[in-house]
Amino acid sequence: MTFKVFISSSVLDSTVANELKNNLERYGIISVLSPNNEAMSLPYEQFVRNQIQTSDCLLAIMGKGGSRLENVNYELGMAVALNKIVLPFVEKGSNIPQFLAQKAFIVFDRDNPRLSYERTAQYLNQLKIEKEKRDSIGGLLLLGLGIILLGALASSE
Repeated sequence: MTFKVFISSSVLDSTVANELKNNLERYGIISVLSPNNEAMSLPYEQFVRNQIQTSDCLLAIMGKGGSRLENVNYELGMAVALNKIVLPFVEKGSNIPQFLAQKAFIVFDRDNPRLSYERTAQYLNQLKIEKEKRDSIGGLLLLGLGIILLGALASSE
């Protein structure tokens, strides 16, 4: 089962986003970087909506100054509107938007981000495991209902 993460970042944080993406993929987490002009076949808003809608989580990289950029704010707003899990990845010394202040977030140090990458991957891997459990239970419930329905149909004949 897949667990898909949309990584929202400014151009200023593209190196951090790429390193984080590579770390997540080692855990089997599918990640999609924030769109760039070359990758988009649809208008930005439609592309972002489609990507976030099919994601399990939005990972918002909030470097100093980058979190105030329009695309990051738009992508955060879209994730909240679609009721997605939002995990802020906040640079040490950065301000976090008020509406995210009560959420769990991970602080990173740009000079030594490796430990934060690992923590993020472990946290998202835990979310992935929880999703797999929920999906498995749901599948078992559907199987059980199917068996009961087949039994009821067989006994009515």
